[in-house]
Amino acid sequence: MDDRALADRLVNYADALAAVSFVGTSGFSLAIADPDVRCSLQGGVTVVAIGNFAFASLMTALVFVLRHWENDLRASAPLAGKAAVISRRLHVARIVIIWFSTFGAVATMVAAARDPACGV
Repeated sequence: MDDRALADRLVNYADALAAVSFVGTSGFSLAIADPDVRCSLQGGVTVVAIGNFAFASLMTALVFVLRHWENDLRASAPLAGKAAVISRRLHVARIVIIWFSTFGAVATMVAAARDPACGV
């Protein structure tokens, strides 16, 4: 495998990390729709929120590492003008997706934990 092919594979891995964050948030939001799950979160919202932020931080760090490795592999033949700009924007978009998903999950969880039907 040559450097360019491996760099392309690293981009796919970074895309997968962003997708995992988004799909995880979607699944979490669907789980909260169940009243039993929603009511069980009332005592542990802070812990679960911290876990979500820790997961997002880990995913962001991995995306940065993959981007660094990608740039290192492409050092001998960097992307040309427009492709380099789009690649940079996609890198930022991955990070935005990870954090948007995380804040969405935490906001959904906080709102669900305030459900008056759970009766704390």
